[in-house]
Amino acid sequence: MYDETTLRAAPLTEAVEQSRRLVVRTMRAWNMTVGEEPVTAVVAELVANAVTHAATPFELRLVRGEGHVRVEVRDRDHRLPVLRSPHPLSDGGRGIFLVDCYARAWGAEPAPDGGKVVWAEIDVTSQAAVAS
Repeated sequence: MYDETTLRAAPLTEAVEQSRRLVVRTMRAWNMTVGEEPVTAVVAELVANAVTHAATPFELRLVRGEGHVRVEVRDRDHRLPVLRSPHPLSDGGRGIFLVDCYARAWGAEPAPDGGKVVWAEIDVTSQAAVAS
């Protein structure tokens, strides 16, 4: 079973909160609230990166897989993210590091028509699986 939802937004800081709310609504509709917090954290980081670094309109796509959610953020910037180990006292540089911590897999690739897609797959459990 594969369901998906998409959000297209301008590169505004409000888009991060809008994306978080979309994750909560979608995860609840999919009966996948166990695992909602890591998905929300990954979405917030990837959308914040698109807003801050790409500064272009972006598209967020959530796809429900069997036991996981795939998050994709597509923007018009061709620069791919780089995983760094953040300094404990630095104010930033933790976005992709956090994605790497939460996701079972993640990556980035150039989009066929320009820009890039950054994706992550996060393991989740449905409420039905927890109840059994």
